[in-house]
Amino acid sequence: MAKRTTKGKKASAGSSSTPASRKKKIAAAATLLPLAISMIPGALSLRQPTAKQAAEEVQVTAKAPQVTPKEFTIPISDLQKWASSVLVTLNDIKIEGNSAVHKEEADCEIHFGAHSPSFKGDPSGLVLEPMNACSLPFPGQPEQSNADYLNFAKRLKDTSVKVTGVPRIWPEHLEGGGASNPDHAVELHPLTDVVESDGRETNFTANLSAGEFRGGVSSPTAQSIVKQTRVTVTRNGNDAQIDFFGGRIGNFTVLEVNVEPKSIAADGAGSFRMNGQVVLDDGENVPVSMVTVSASPFNDTIARLQSGGRKNIVNLGEVLVLFSLSPQFLLEAANKSNGQAVAIERPIQLILYGPPD
Repeated sequence: MAKRTTKGKKASAGSSSTPASRKKKIAAAATLLPLAISMIPGALSLRQPTAKQAAEEVQVTAKAPQVTPKEFTIPISDLQKWASSVLVTLNDIKIEGNSAVHKEEADCEIHFGAHSPSFKGDPSGLVLEPMNACSLPFPGQPEQSNADYLNFAKRLKDTSVKVTGVPRIWPEHLEGGGASNPDHAVELHPLTDVVESDGRETNFTANLSAGEFRGGVSSPTAQSIVKQTRVTVTRNGNDAQIDFFGGRIGNFTVLEVNVEPKSIAADGAGSFRMNGQVVLDDGENVPVSMVTVSASPFNDTIARLQSGGRKNIVNLGEVLVLFSLSPQFLLEAANKSNGQAVAIERPIQLILYGPPD
């Protein structure tokens, strides 16, 4: 496993406003009104409120701050493909730029910014992120060297490649991007494989480990993300409009998680999907969906758990995770939408990497 001893990427507020080119839809915000009302005393009473109570509730609701979601769209056809497998392969990905190799106090990765004529999301950017670039050797090399990763990036720039990885859907950088980090809501994170136009292949699956890395999102912030995030989906023609309601946005962190063994399902390509809960410090268990990546050590742990025939919920302890949204649940909501905003029951998907050393 990678031996990484300091914290990773800081939690980011992400994009706090929606680009002017994308009009807000009242229906999406309206679906969150019951959440606001549920916080008003008496709002969930089985009795009809009195006229006085109703007037008081209207006053409280009127004073409540307006919630502005982070909005983006993904084509339904992409969600259909991504819902069928944890790892996906994308063709015709033009690499436009790259970051430096990030230090351990950042996220220890290198980012490749890209676009593809086959991806019509809004924003349309894609970011590819192999793990542990600062701490593990470049594939095929005996020891870690930043130069190996940067030489690889230089070779890829302005070329089109075929890539494989986990489609991480997360509105962390909707606006203000550049060549290495274009405006995007979709990443291949982790990136597991790159095939260049001449057929040369670079496989990063050996880098999928937690080591001593514990992420850069504090426990209180991470638990707040889990508890407060709300997501709605509205189908507009061939697109899914996704409205993300939440505060701070982060990526890697460590959370205590449970898994429901009966829900563990192989995707047919070696990876696993499952349902579970995040165990909060206050004792609350928040439902989430989770995935593990084929060829990673923790994927083998989940395979053994599935074959063991366990029926009761299993506590996995503290696990390094990456925040995401589930293509399966986004697609399910889009299929129910019929032009109306549909809330997702388990808005958070966690990509699991296993317990830190």
